[in-house]
Amino acid sequence: MMLNVLARRRASAARLATLFVLATRSGAQTPPPIEDFTVAGVRVIHKPITANDVVAARLYLKGGATALTPRTAGIEQLLLSTVTRGTEKYSKDEFTARATATGTDIGGEATNDYSVATLQAVRQHWDEAWDLFTQAVLHPTFPAAEVEQARAQLVFGLKQRTDDPDSYLNLVGDSVFYAGHPYAVDARGTPTSVEKLTRGDLVAWHKRRMTQANLLLVVVGNVTREDLERRVSAAFGGLPATGGAAPRVPPLAAARPRVAVVERQLPTNYIMGLFVGADRASPDYPALQLATRMLSERLFEEVRTKRNLTYAVGAGHSAGYVGRGNLYVTAVEPDTTLKVMLAEVRRLQREPVPTDRLQETLNVFATDYWVGQETNMGQAQQLGHSQLTGGGWRNALTFTDRLRGVTPADVQRVAIRYLKNARFVVIGDPKKVDRALFTSL
Repeated sequence: MMLNVLARRRASAARLATLFVLATRSGAQTPPPIEDFTVAGVRVIHKPITANDVVAARLYLKGGATALTPRTAGIEQLLLSTVTRGTEKYSKDEFTARATATGTDIGGEATNDYSVATLQAVRQHWDEAWDLFTQAVLHPTFPAAEVEQARAQLVFGLKQRTDDPDSYLNLVGDSVFYAGHPYAVDARGTPTSVEKLTRGDLVAWHKRRMTQANLLLVVVGNVTREDLERRVSAAFGGLPATGGAAPRVPPLAAARPRVAVVERQLPTNYIMGLFVGADRASPDYPALQLATRMLSERLFEEVRTKRNLTYAVGAGHSAGYVGRGNLYVTAVEPDTTLKVMLAEVRRLQREPVPTDRLQETLNVFATDYWVGQETNMGQAQQLGHSQLTGGGWRNALTFTDRLRGVTPADVQRVAIRYLKNARFVVIGDPKKVDRALFTSL
């Protein structure tokens, strides 16, 4: 039954991919080229889109976790959660009212690779939206009561991560996988670190880190380069040119296989195996993305569908400045389940995948990639992420071409190179964990 579902999904994805290729080869007008320029010391990537009236902007603050220490962990997340709660020009209520009236959405998040403030607006209210956005990112006042409220909300969310087994699994996995690396400092913070952050910390941090050299602005939408140049010059021209830069991200050091078990009384065991992957700029990145996708499909078929050992199983790979692959499963009998999973890993390493199956997986993956860029914000996100961590924004445009160049030999090669030295984390029953098995990959 499930095999038929998978087959239908692959066929549907193949049809969507074909339709996309045909559409791009049709007589549609060629879109304006992406522009890359610097204004007032700020790098700007601009993708003009005239097909809709949405304008998406992402202002990246370079550094991420490498700019932090255990004491300052979470400070940029708290900062981004507070900047819309009062600025030099608007009180919190005035800011909220103007944003609501103009359909302006401003947000932000801190990640290991960078922090980013986001703006989504409509062209008809572009003036008002840009005013709100620049007030938030450049002129926040950090009202004491609002900082206190934002901090309490952030701490509450951080404490909840230990309540859900999957969230806790990821939290422990991060601590094991990134031990000794700058990413061991969680960009979102810990309850302890965030509780100690003050309004004065936010003011000083904003002043030190908000410099022209630390910023990247990506804008996708129906605005002109001339308009952007004028706005960026006026808004960012007064910032310091340099200062507050973060260190470069070092590669992850090689590690030996290990398993960490956290005892909890649960109906099932939550298991994640983590391995060092290819960073986003690596030539191996496309092949490893397909290899882990194919492995995930095989795990679904073998572990869930054929043997009924679990409800949830999969594999994946994510990358920024560093790459991280994972195996995931929930299992009542971890050892029995993991033996099947490791057998599939070794089969991927030992046997070239069939060409037709690789093509099916590629079609699904390419379709997902383009579906993720249906919105202006999705395109801005890909351009920005590629510029900072993927060797340049142009790689976002050629990614599917590089996927199509992946061969069965490439999949086998990256499986051998990367799917090893896994660090496993288990949330559940220690008596059911065969440590020799869990350290055999």
